[in-house]
Amino acid sequence: MVEQLIARMDRWLAANRPHYYALLRTGASDADLDAFESRFAIKLPVAFRHLYRWRNGQDPASYDAIQHNRSFCALEDIAETKAMLDGMIGFDFEDVRYWRRGWIPFLHNGGGSYLCLDLAAQDGGEIGQLIAFWKQDRDRPVEFASMEAWLKTLVTSMEHGTLELV
Repeated sequence: MVEQLIARMDRWLAANRPHYYALLRTGASDADLDAFESRFAIKLPVAFRHLYRWRNGQDPASYDAIQHNRSFCALEDIAETKAMLDGMIGFDFEDVRYWRRGWIPFLHNGGGSYLCLDLAAQDGGEIGQLIAFWKQDRDRPVEFASMEAWLKTLVTSMEHGTLELV
C-alpha cells in the first residue's frame, strides 16, 4: 500500500506541482538508511524507508512546503537536527518530555518545529505514530497514527484538491 501511495504522490506532484517536484532530491540508498539506523541505534519503519528511497527530501535551499507549512527534510538534515536535539536532553531540555531520543524529525516549518516519527511512544500512544514538536509549546500532539496514515491523508488531499499549503 505504501508503495502505491508514493507512486500516486509522485504522479500528482509531477503533474500538478512541477516546480516543487523539481526540488525533490534523488532517493536515499539502503546504505544511507542503514547508516542512519546504525548511528542512532534505531530501526526505521518500512514506510519511512520507502518514502526516503523514493526521494531524500527536497533541496535545502527551498522553503516550499509539501503539506501545510512543512518542508520535506533530507536524511542528512534529519541526522544533524536529531543529533543536536538529542544532545540537548538533560542540559538545555531539563524536562525530559520536551524532546525524546526516539523522535525522528522529518518535516519542518523552518522555525524549529517538526513533524516527527515517534519510534518509542514513551509518552503514550503507539510506536510509529507521528507527533508534532512545537518548539514554543510543551504539548506533543499525535497528528497521525503512522507514516501510512500520513501518506494516505496527504495523497488523498492532493487528489481531491484539498491539499493545504501555507
